[in-house]
Amino acid sequence: MPPAVRSTRLRVECLLIALLLPALLGWLAQRPGLQEANLFLYDRLLHLRRPAVDPGIAIIGIDAKSLAALGPWPWPRGLEADLLDRLAPAAPRAVMFDLFMTQPAPRAEDDARLAAAMARVPVFLTVRFDPATAARPQSRFLQPVPVLARAAAGVGHVNLLVDSDGAVREINRFEGDGRQQVPYLGMLVAARGGLDLPATRGRPAERGDDGWRMQGRFGFRFAGTAASYPVLSFVDVLRGEVPTEQLRDRILLVGTLTDSLLGDDLNVPARRFAAPMPGVEVHANAIHALRAGRTIGFPEGAARALWTALPIWLVLLMCAWWPRSAAVWVVAMSAGSLAACAALLAWGALWLPPAAPLLGISLAGLLWSWRRAVDALRHPRP
Repeated sequence: MPPAVRSTRLRVECLLIALLLPALLGWLAQRPGLQEANLFLYDRLLHLRRPAVDPGIAIIGIDAKSLAALGPWPWPRGLEADLLDRLAPAAPRAVMFDLFMTQPAPRAEDDARLAAAMARVPVFLTVRFDPATAARPQSRFLQPVPVLARAAAGVGHVNLLVDSDGAVREINRFEGDGRQQVPYLGMLVAARGGLDLPATRGRPAERGDDGWRMQGRFGFRFAGTAASYPVLSFVDVLRGEVPTEQLRDRILLVGTLTDSLLGDDLNVPARRFAAPMPGVEVHANAIHALRAGRTIGFPEGAARALWTALPIWLVLLMCAWWPRSAAVWVVAMSAGSLAACAALLAWGALWLPPAAPLLGISLAGLLWSWRRAVDALRHPRP
């Protein structure tokens, strides 16, 4: 075969590799294996720049001590009203209840009393996610009791996204059934400090199999493991045993702690393995990221496809120009892709998963070297 024809054939094969390999890697990136590899790298890189604890946030914990003093859960809503009466003189910036109040209290006067107490303190309440069922095929949010919802400074969702390894790393800014997009409650709480809420316009919402729509996915860093944020026992605050200065002008999150055994713990990324953390503290970390403007974005679509394809194209181009240095280009491009991934996460607050590009670079270099070796065996030099 003439050298010109052989050279053209190699270039055509290189072009086919450049077209097909990124598509294959884009498909593999959504499958088990690469997903777990990306999560492993994400967790390690995430801890390279751990944020400090936000001094403007504290947790009022429903703990074993409070349950022993005030009785088993659930408590009468009069206790939440008493808590707000105790907090009102300290003028907290916001009080977020990471508790569901979607069912009326056994005594109607307790709901009325809690609503009256909410008039003195900016209180934020959660909606409850009600999964789809066969009888009702579309998911929905259950709203708080109407008298409480009217008195609240804001109502939003507290859904946390669980990854394939069972850990929580992300939240949707908006979720809903298409008729109404409910904002993440932590976003409303962070807005008390002047944060501008993003509009629901822009990138189309992702739609689940049950018709549920999600928009504005963001990640956030953790200040540490569980109990990194200051925790005040519910009963201590209720009895006035916490100094007013520890409450003044702070965002106070009310929720259950691990020792309450009420089952609200979630796995979150740690330095080596996923570790449990109360859901209320997960929200504390997310609200800090929103307040500081340090949420992590997850580019999709064309940006994600280019992130996978560009390193493959570059390594093929380098191999075609300098075929004897193919191994060097593979190593250099792999190191460059990983460094770019780390830099984007650390300083650009963007996460572009590196597993697919790294695998693609290796496969491109391997395929190129294999085809060149086969060609050399078929057409040895005289």
